[in-house]
Amino acid sequence: MFASLQCFTSLLGMGVFCFYPALVNILIAVACTQFDKLKTAVLDIQQEHITSHNRLEYGQVHTIANCVLQAKLNACIQHHQDIMA
Repeated sequence: MFASLQCFTSLLGMGVFCFYPALVNILIAVACTQFDKLKTAVLDIQQEHITSHNRLEYGQVHTIANCVLQAKLNACIQHHQDIMA
């Protein structure tokens, strides 16, 4: 009985010292990947906005482009909030 308790305690200790840091590393890697995706999305929005802004004339088309830009920025903000949650 006492030997099985020692074995269980040893396994629990090994889990804490070996598996927990591995889990933390995996979660950090996933978060970093999500932040890279977010960075790429923001840079893509910036590039699209600069390109479309240079081609467009002011007026209705410009207003539509701003609405699309705002929607994409809102999606990026929501993605960031999802990463942080």
